[in-house]
Amino acid sequence: MATEDPLRLLGRLRLGREEYCQRLLTMLILGGPYPRWNTPNAPSDRGARFLLELDALSFGTGAWDVRPQFVDEFDLPRRHDDEQGGAPDYAMLWPERLWMIELKTETASHRRGQLSGYLDLAEHHHPARRIDLSYLTPPMPHTPPAAQARTRFNHLTWAQVTPLITAVWGNGDDAERRVVELLLAALDSIGTDWSTWRTARLQVVPGTELEAPVADTQPTADPFKEAMALVDATARDGRQRALSHAVTDLQDLQELRLSLRQAICASPGPSPIHHVLPWIWNATTSGGTALTAAGAETGYELRLSRYRKPIC
Repeated sequence: MATEDPLRLLGRLRLGREEYCQRLLTMLILGGPYPRWNTPNAPSDRGARFLLELDALSFGTGAWDVRPQFVDEFDLPRRHDDEQGGAPDYAMLWPERLWMIELKTETASHRRGQLSGYLDLAEHHHPARRIDLSYLTPPMPHTPPAAQARTRFNHLTWAQVTPLITAVWGNGDDAERRVVELLLAALDSIGTDWSTWRTARLQVVPGTELEAPVADTQPTADPFKEAMALVDATARDGRQRALSHAVTDLQDLQELRLSLRQAICASPGPSPIHHVLPWIWNATTSGGTALTAAGAETGYELRLSRYRKPIC
């Protein structure tokens, strides 16, 4: 399947700069459309070349015996209900190694404890693998996670990586060059107002029309408030519900689930909402089909179910 036109993607989903750049780079790496979250895919020849050169830049890797599986929005599940879990932007998996990559374009999106949290969860869920983590950002201060016996960490800036993007895909086909053009332009806009940049890019070119966004694939104004209303409704009638909200990454969905659980458990009781469990539906492991358009596209959605016993 062909990659989605980057301008169409910009108009179809209300993505931030960080998520937009991630999706464009993913499509280049796979040589095809953006995949569902947390699904293993084989990188294209050009994608494998880029990843190997990025690996060399990060950890001095000279060659791979086999190509890894590439995962966008890698799910590191919570170890208990009161933990959030984690979801680094990328993961490459070999039988003996896990290499994660976290991408940032906004310094404000750096989260305290995020990097060390990824390493802790990865060591827990992948005890037989060596764990590596690359942090790709604009120039910014950060505290590297503490070194562990099975882990390595490296910080890169986009200025180091954009030449690799140009070298690998600069002579690609028309669709690849179009994605590269918009990706580099978006990266070049770092430090400027994203909304202004996006609006300017979406000015309709005479003779063309952009597809109107689908309402169910757009973020809601206040997802927590809307989800709590669904909690109340599910507490009353017992019907399972899904939040029709297009989170831009899996970690935001994990944060929302934990926030809802904490609010439910903090509600003075006894209360009917104490019987409502917020949980994350996963197309690969949960069974059934998505209840929202966003869930159908990403393979993940927030659901609410009522149980006979209180959840907390």
